[in-house]
Parts: sequence; structure tokens; C-alpha cells
Amino acid sequence: MRLTTLALAAALAATLGQPIPSVAGQPCPEQAAEIKSLDNILRLSTLVRERLEQSGASVAFIARAGIDLREFGLVYSHVGLAWRDHPKGRWFTFHLLNPCGTDKSELVDHSLEDFYKVELFTHDALVAVPSPAVQLKLLKAFFSPLAPTLHHPVYNMISYPFSTRYQNSNQWVLEVTAAALGPENMIQNRFQAQAWLKENGFEPSRAHIGKLRRVGARMFSPHVHFDDHTEEEERYSTYLVVTVESIMKMLERQDPGLKLHRLRLQ
Repeated sequence: MRLTTLALAAALAATLGQPIPSVAGQPCPEQAAEIKSLDNILRLSTLVRERLEQSGASVAFIARAGIDLREFGLVYSHVGLAWRDHPKGRWFTFHLLNPCGTDKSELVDHSLEDFYKVELFTHDALVAVPSPAVQLKLLKAFFSPLAPTLHHPVYNMISYPFSTRYQNSNQWVLEVTAAALGPENMIQNRFQAQAWLKENGFEPSRAHIGKLRRVGARMFSPHVHFDDHTEEEERYSTYLVVTVESIMKMLERQDPGLKLHRLRLQ
């Protein structure tokens, strides 16, 4: 006897409460902050601002922990690039967001306070300060027409790192970073960025996502797709995905001067 859609939803409910690299069964990869969380968000963003000021950097990567990713050995869910002298204000952050309930994405500029204004799973933050030479390259890439050129508006939280069919927020940051680090003016599109990443040893993270979770995500999560991944990934239920940690590992190899600051609100 077949379950109706409603009955199937009920049967999956317990499983879908657990995370994949997004939260299967929910319309958003990260949830909007509740009023009771705002004080801690302000304190955390202040901690990040102080570290950025102390670094003397002109740009730096910052990350937040908006999803429980412990089962994958991950802490941070989302990364952006903070610019000290942004025209909108000091240390505004350029990043990609997925509007809730959609499979679309948009590029946004946010203050530090707004960047961390989600329902954080833990009050951990990352500040990654590149070497001065790399900072200049990042400024040129992220705050030029190239950055929106490398943006793809169809969003997939677990998009395959070497496909241009979809894009997730961390993948966009990675691909613009590749354009910055590669030979000047060599990378002009996503295909070229991904080719450079392959050639330079970028290693995506791996996430085991069982069949039941995949069914739930396809039914209830518009921001999760699997059809850009390989048959081998589906066979073994293990999917390659761009994460904050995989970006940082790549940066550490490419920029020996990179300094990572892991912050936690006490």
C-alpha cells in the first residue's frame, strides 16, 4: 500500500530533522535570527570587528556557524569577504544568499551585524586574513564586474563543485577567489574557474547523505538538488560539496601568509 504524500511526510519527519549540508525538510538553509538571539549576535559581530581591526587587513574572509554540521566534521556553514573600506560602511561583507523558500540566489552587501544575524548553531566565527599581496588580488576580483559574472542565480546548497548547473554560497566565494589567485585575466567564467581549481588540487568536502534524506530534500527543500552530481556519488550516497573548511584548506596551500583566527563567544 502506497503512502500518501502527507503520510510520507509524517513518516520522514524524524529523519528530516537531522541536517545534511542544509536542513532537509526546511525551506531555508539557515534560519532567521530570533529576537532572543540578537544580543549574542551583536557580541559576536563585535568580537569579529575587533579582530579585523587588529589584523590591519584591507579585506578578510569571515565565516559563521548557522547549521549543525558536526556529523560531517564541519563547524562553519557560510563564508563571505569583508572589506574594510567598503563604500557602504567599514567592514561590510560581500556574500551570496539564498532567499528562503526558493532555489534562487543573490549577491548582497551586509554589515558584520547583519552577516551574523541568523539563528546561529554555535557562536563560533572565523576570520581568515590573507597575505597583503593576496588581499590586493581579492579586492580586484571581488569588487569588479568579474564577481557578478561568476554568479549563477540557480541555487543548490550541495551543488557539485565541478559543474556550472547550480551554485551555492561558498562555491561562489571559491570561484571568485580562484579568479583572484589564477594568472591575471585568465579566468573569465565559471568553467575556467573550476578548471583552475582542479588543476591546482582543490579538494571538496565529502558528505554522506542517505536515500531517505535525499527523498525528503527533493520533496520539501527547494534549495537542495542532486541532479548535478555523479552516478558514483549517488551509488555510495557520498557527495562532494564546497564548504568553508575546504576553501580554507585551499587558501592555506595557495597563500602561506594566510592567518586563521577562530573566535568563540564565551
